[in-house]
Amino acid sequence: MPQVLIKLYTTLRLRLKKPQLWTEAKTAQEAVQRLVEAGGPEVAKVLYDEDGRVRNEFILALDSDILDRSALDKVRLKEGNVLHIFPP
Repeated sequence: MPQVLIKLYTTLRLRLKKPQLWTEAKTAQEAVQRLVEAGGPEVAKVLYDEDGRVRNEFILALDSDILDRSALDKVRLKEGNVLHIFPP
């Protein structure tokens, strides 16, 4: 399984008390789920809407490409990818 880096900014950085998180994930959706598992219910509350999807206010980018939040499960990750989660 690919090792990827999730870069955190402002809100999520404060909640997790770190600027980044290394994790293993096959898809962008899996990587986001690993972040939520690491951060707990408070991170889930900030990041997910009532339907369990990443809130519209957040922008996700894989390396330098902006991702479609509705298709995160289709984005395959490669070793060393960097997933940026930009807050509102």
